[in-house]
Amino acid sequence: MINAVITFCFCFMGLTQIGFAAASLSVDPVDGSNRLRFERIPDAGIDNKKEIHIRVNSTGDRYQVFQRVLEPIINEKGEPLNLQAIGTQTLPNSNSYGTLYLQNSDHLSTGDQLLYSSSQNGTSDTFIIGYVLDRNMVNTSGSFRGRLIFTLRGMSNSSSDQITIDIFLDATSNLKISVKGAHNPAGIRIPSADTSEQAADFVNVSFSGNSGRDIRIYQEVETMPQDEMDHELPADVLQLDAQGNTDGLRTGGLNSLGPSRSLIYSSNKDEDSFLIYFLLNAEKAQQQEAGTYQGKIKYIVETDQGSQEFPINVQCVITPVFTMNVTLPPGGVKFPRVLANNPPQEQEVLVTVLSNLHKPYQVLQDLQTNMTNRKGEVFDSKYLTLHVEIPQGQRGQTNFVEFSPVQTGEYPIYSSDSSGSGATFKVLYHLQGYNQMNPGDFLAPVRFSLDQK
Repeated sequence: MINAVITFCFCFMGLTQIGFAAASLSVDPVDGSNRLRFERIPDAGIDNKKEIHIRVNSTGDRYQVFQRVLEPIINEKGEPLNLQAIGTQTLPNSNSYGTLYLQNSDHLSTGDQLLYSSSQNGTSDTFIIGYVLDRNMVNTSGSFRGRLIFTLRGMSNSSSDQITIDIFLDATSNLKISVKGAHNPAGIRIPSADTSEQAADFVNVSFSGNSGRDIRIYQEVETMPQDEMDHELPADVLQLDAQGNTDGLRTGGLNSLGPSRSLIYSSNKDEDSFLIYFLLNAEKAQQQEAGTYQGKIKYIVETDQGSQEFPINVQCVITPVFTMNVTLPPGGVKFPRVLANNPPQEQEVLVTVLSNLHKPYQVLQDLQTNMTNRKGEVFDSKYLTLHVEIPQGQRGQTNFVEFSPVQTGEYPIYSSDSSGSGATFKVLYHLQGYNQMNPGDFLAPVRFSLDQK
């Protein structure tokens, strides 16, 4: 519901008398003014009741007093006010002689509502009628104007009296909405480290004064984040997670930032709040070209009063990544109990390269010396062979498509594609015993390095 500031004015337009008046009618607000004004709509109840004093001067014939809406109460858009928003009720025991009607609360109507019926001898009398605005029933906003008419009718003759009152109603929404970034009210910043909610920037969405009306909040991407070269950040790199102690959220868990408009919240609560975290998908971000990506999203709040838009700037920073991880077998690359007549032994090293520089690179192997034992005796290098295994579909290249003897020195064992895509590949080592080999433990340090071409 929308709280509203209401100005409810009864302006006396004059008196119309038909024939010889056996009775006359007067209408006066109890507060002594010439209008009935509601400065503000509080909760429905006695505190916001305004009253009118009705007086009838009679020569002795029986009469009745009615009220009805003469002209519809409409705003500048031609939208009618829900008449149930204005409750009306006569005040019990405010009269002296006749019978009061409408003692149970009702609402304004376009049909005649009987307020009072005089005693048998048509004695003059007075009574009070009250009006209450129910903020929960104010269906739209704007400046409203209408007309209410009070009618006195003789019951045994044709005498009558009427007073028409213009109604002015200024209903201004009190709905307050806040959509702000946690650190910068107009925007959020997502660095590469923001992969969890503990570190992530977020948008705080809150509202109050809704008064129980339907409210819907949408998210829409105006511009997907782009870098200086107009490269667009893929939707699955940036993820959103809405969180809050509310049942109004219409999205749950991590969701990729997509270009379409999506409903994220709906309810009819008076007030509520929630947070929207902006997170990076760590795996996808490492594959994205480094740079600063700028974009804009907006949050659209819709009620039956219309819609409001709240733009938020988005800055996503993808830091440069150029790293290599080498995974050795348990215990390292070791060949135990090497015998001349045994089958060759195999050891596997897994190499993973992460890069978002989009520049070609190489993985180099450096073997400074052949394997030697404590006596300085050399293991024949032709019996130590090397093979690089690249998964199918990966576009890198190697010269070691078959097992080849390991050479001393530094040389490339893997070359990336021209885009410098990340890679994962295996380096397989075979060691074969041979006749006349010297006994002992043979060692040689092998170093892997990652270099751009």
